[in-house]
Amino acid sequence: MPKPLSLAQHKFYVRLRHEKKVRDAERLFLAEGVRTVSELLNAAPHALIALIQTQSSAFLTVPSKKVFTASQKQFAALSDTEHSQGVIGIFEQPTVSPQTLFKTLEAKASSVVLVLDDVQDPGNLGTMIRTAAWFDVDAVIASSGTADFFNPKVVRSTAGSLFALSLYRSASLSKDLAHLQQLGFRIYGTAMTGEDFLATSFSAKTALVIGNEAKGISEHARQFFHKEITIIGNRNKVESLNAAVSAGILLSRICLHK
Repeated sequence: MPKPLSLAQHKFYVRLRHEKKVRDAERLFLAEGVRTVSELLNAAPHALIALIQTQSSAFLTVPSKKVFTASQKQFAALSDTEHSQGVIGIFEQPTVSPQTLFKTLEAKASSVVLVLDDVQDPGNLGTMIRTAAWFDVDAVIASSGTADFFNPKVVRSTAGSLFALSLYRSASLSKDLAHLQQLGFRIYGTAMTGEDFLATSFSAKTALVIGNEAKGISEHARQFFHKEITIIGNRNKVESLNAAVSAGILLSRICLHK
């Protein structure tokens, strides 16, 4: 039988939901919803620390020692959604060292990396991670100013794809872009005045940089560009595309047609 969630556990998991410093220190994250938790379990069952459910929620097949029940009040403090499905999973964060990541990328003859330069909207970030996984991108490298990979809103937007590719938080985006260049990557970034991406021939090893939703790509990242690219559209009707939509369009071209 599932065990009731203790007060100490509940207090800790509430902090895990709200505080990045706790998630970083403990290397854990919280995922909510049957679909998201199920996909994470399918991808990495060993990463589950605890499954928390309300009395009325559906039971997922996991070891009983990891299953806990929570009262409606307890669950409400943990939940990040308006209409909860009554299921929350606590998982270990997927980790990759820079040494392992760059060694793996160096060994590949063909590779695509998505680089995020201060992308701050959690929904955008989660959607880009899921899109990158769909197109079999090797890694997502995020600047220190990019939203937390394991923010509950990001986790929900990824819909369970967090274990599908390497996620790396860069301490110095300039240093890591330079390293990618040394490994044979050509770096492409979006710009309103760039070359039409449909006319661009992308290299076998490509890094695509997506910038901040309001400010675009920083100058310290632009200095590494091989080429600036753009998505042609009717700017008399729409000023610009959403960052996640742009990333999806560009990754489709890069990954399927290079």
